[in-house]
Amino acid sequence: MNDERGIAEEQQRQFTNGFLQQLHKNGYECFYNGNEIDISKNSISMMSLRPNGDFKRYDTAVNECIYEIRDLREKVKEAYDNYFNAVPLEYENLSRYRRLAAFNGIVLAARMMNDSSCLEFVTWRQTHGNTGVESGNYFSNYEAAKEDFATRGGLVNRYKMFSETEMKLLRQGLVFLGKNSASLTAEQMTNVGKIIEKIEMIIPAIQARSAYEAHDLVPEDGLEV
Repeated sequence: MNDERGIAEEQQRQFTNGFLQQLHKNGYECFYNGNEIDISKNSISMMSLRPNGDFKRYDTAVNECIYEIRDLREKVKEAYDNYFNAVPLEYENLSRYRRLAAFNGIVLAARMMNDSSCLEFVTWRQTHGNTGVESGNYFSNYEAAKEDFATRGGLVNRYKMFSETEMKLLRQGLVFLGKNSASLTAEQMTNVGKIIEKIEMIIPAIQARSAYEAHDLVPEDGLEV
């Protein structure tokens, strides 16, 4: 019983550290306040994270930051839960990696990076006869690793997908078109608006950045409408 409790506590510690690392990468400051963790951005207090995983929102919080933090936590939790429940790879010298998924000869795996509690993800192609793996693509981002696994395994046609950078460029072009083309009909303008809205739903960071600029959380980059 004590062993199981110790494992659960260690996994919770690793997940919390991994979550805090991702928050830092997204520009948030995190400080321990007793058993709670205060989360802020540009010295603006957003929320406090309690040991049980609940959030206590501060009055100064920005809605977009709250949504981003909660979304980030769910993605990190999915990654760590899958890692903790996975079995080690059976290949020689790769037992530190755990198999998260496999399809059509492609393996998605992850390992814990030493004592940093940071997960590294990789997609490999299984060798002929399934005696090993080769051609690894490595990621620190779980979402990017899943997308690579889906395209390499043939679950998604990569030629029917746009990268995040490509979608941002498309949005910029559509915004410019909408603002500078007097020849567009009302219906065409509506369709352009719908596509822009769809891109923003796919990439919440676009909407979030506009809100961050309005609250002076990030500098103006001149790309927003």
